[in-house]
Formats: sequence, structure tokens, C-alpha cells
Amino acid sequence: MKVFGLFGKKKEHNNEDILINNFLIDMISSVCEKCEYGEAIEKLNEYERVFFVTQTLEQEVNNGGFSQYFFNSSGNFSNELEDAFTKIGALKTAEICKKALAVFAGKVPTDWNERQELLEELSCDNILSELDNAFYDYEEDLDVLNYSFIMKHRKFFD
Repeated sequence: MKVFGLFGKKKEHNNEDILINNFLIDMISSVCEKCEYGEAIEKLNEYERVFFVTQTLEQEVNNGGFSQYFFNSSGNFSNELEDAFTKIGALKTAEICKKALAVFAGKVPTDWNERQELLEELSCDNILSELDNAFYDYEEDLDVLNYSFIMKHRKFFD
């Protein structure tokens, strides 16, 4: 059966994949509500925060690429990307994120306005576009990795 993945990638799914997908949709809704969609990120414990960071990156990149991710408020958490994807076991995705972060030649500003101004100054559209394509290849099953991460740490998810 062909269905859309959690954030748009079309691939073959079996019933277990669909259940995982639905579980993750419910879980990200719950985590987003708990932290007020990132405005009160301190309400999340470290495991929920990892999940939030990986999911917001995936949503933004699938919707408009790394440029959109960095430009929007989701990018406030971009300095956590590599670590978050490493923690769920998505090492190839962590490497893609590391390359995207490198366009800032250092730490990405957490201040939204400062980051937007810097993005407008940088000539990074081509690099970020290439990284979008690498991300879209989905060499790792992020749904399964996030699900496994949550199950391994389920006592930390309300």
C-alpha cells in the first residue's frame, strides 16, 4: 500500500508502518502542545526535546527546505540538531544537519531576528538546496528511529 509518510515522503507501508506513523503524529501533537510549539521549550524533558527537535526539522525541511527551517522560529533549536539525530540513531541525517549548520561558520544564532538577517547576508541557497535533496533521499527511516527512541524512553513521555 502506498501512503504518505509522516511528513509527506511517499513510500511503501505495511499496517505496522501506518500504526507507527499515527502514533508519531499523536505524539508530536502532544509534545508541541506541552511546549507551546517551542515557545515554552523548557517544559520538555531531554527526551521529549530530542523528539521535538527532530520532528520540527523534518516538518520544515519537507515543507520548504533547510532555508525555511532556519528562517522560521523552528531554527531557534538548530544548534541541537546534530545531537538530537545522533541520539535517535539517525547518523546520516545528523551529518546532513551538520553540513547545513556549517553554512553559518560557527554557532547558529538562536535569536530569530539575528538568524534571519544572517541568512539574508549569506550566499548559501545552493548549498542548502543540495542538502535538501540529500535529506529527501531518506537514507534512514526516521519514523522507525523516532518510534524506537520513544519506546526505549517511554517513561519520559507523558
